[in-house]
Amino acid sequence: MIETTETVLIPRPIDEVFRYVADFSNIAEWDPGISASEKTSAGSVGVDTSYLVIVAWGLSSLPAEYTIKTWDAPHHAVLEGSGKGFTACDDIHFEDANGSTLIRWNATVSPDNSNAVTELLLGQVFKYYGRRTMRHLEKAFEERPAPGPTWTQTLADTLVVPGMLSFTRFGYERHRRNWTPLVANLRDRTIVVTGATSGLGRACAERLAELGASVIMVGRNAEKLAHCVDDIRMQTGSATVRGEVADLSLMQEVRALAERLNNEPAIHVLVNNAGVLLQQREETAEGLEKSFATNLLGHYLLTHLLLDKLQASAPARIVNVSSGGMYTQRIRVDDLQFTDKKWDGTVAYARQKRGQVIFTEMLAEKLADTDVVVHAMHPGWANTPGVETSLPAFHKKTLNWLRSPEEGADTMVWLAAAPEAALCTGKFWLDRQPRKTHVLPGTKEAPGERRALWSALHDLAGLPEE
Repeated sequence: MIETTETVLIPRPIDEVFRYVADFSNIAEWDPGISASEKTSAGSVGVDTSYLVIVAWGLSSLPAEYTIKTWDAPHHAVLEGSGKGFTACDDIHFEDANGSTLIRWNATVSPDNSNAVTELLLGQVFKYYGRRTMRHLEKAFEERPAPGPTWTQTLADTLVVPGMLSFTRFGYERHRRNWTPLVANLRDRTIVVTGATSGLGRACAERLAELGASVIMVGRNAEKLAHCVDDIRMQTGSATVRGEVADLSLMQEVRALAERLNNEPAIHVLVNNAGVLLQQREETAEGLEKSFATNLLGHYLLTHLLLDKLQASAPARIVNVSSGGMYTQRIRVDDLQFTDKKWDGTVAYARQKRGQVIFTEMLAEKLADTDVVVHAMHPGWANTPGVETSLPAFHKKTLNWLRSPEEGADTMVWLAAAPEAALCTGKFWLDRQPRKTHVLPGTKEAPGERRALWSALHDLAGLPEE
């Protein structure tokens, strides 16, 4: 048997440290010896929770199955693992140290076939990696500034084609190598996610529930919404996930939704994710072009109707989910509902997403003196039901390049949860990094167009004069 015991002092409260460290679904974020990990059992984390952990071993990797055997929150956890040729045990003790947390970690590995010399040599390597791992864990809890753009990202965006390649799953894999761990305790946070019954919204809602948030999922199909709520409750073990039915293309339903949400004790984060790309122009029963109403006007109205609640709940955040397609278009304030020429759903969608980014920047300026931050992001190219239905040719040609919904939703979750995301406002993000909002000539709007967009949305939403 090979054994090592390491200690580390983390300047965070014991409950927060325990929940993050003892949940091995997070271990790949900070342990350099682990290349991937995932929770493989349903329900809340506790005794009998199981994980698939991929151990990096030289140029190869070893899959191992770990199970929680002891879960005495927030003081003690024991996990036992086994893989081809070895068994392991991690016995972790947590002690409150005047508001910080002292971790004492005893790790043992028992190779199936070894001798005294082999165990002596492996023991030295094991101790080295144990000390290194504790340094990485300590670093995971460090306070960090808001990320800034890098010159390589800016150059890639400017050159367009390299920037577009970063939208793929290969771009995601490249970007995530530079990420710091997402250490967040959302147990006292209430988060509203629209468009939450499939794709990005569903993935976002589930991850936020895993982080402890009370999640209000908004969807237009009551049966589908109820199924998603039940499934996420089962997968995460969270009892604080529920649904609200509303069609965000109908301003009457947006107002009714906002009235219900304003009865909540608090709303800390609003994720405006609902969206649609239509192949034919449609109008709602209220006489509005449907994709414009869903993708832009509905978000604008819901956000404004919840602003008082968000400010009263501050610190709070607003996350607007845009699209990389907006890079191809400029806003057309004189034709927001696409009536001047033959319908092109892709162009209409891109313009609406451009409008969403402009709205984000302007709202951030308006809320600059409050404790509410506003961000927009785009998910890259993700394999979602919406993409498959709305862009079947694109979906078929790029299928092997597309991100998973979870990969596409990662920055949504990060903007809603990460402490460093609250240190700035009004940015446009991809893969946890702020990005340029214009890369093609002729897409930048004039200041007058920005003001005109705000006024048009305000009037169409039926809001009182500011």
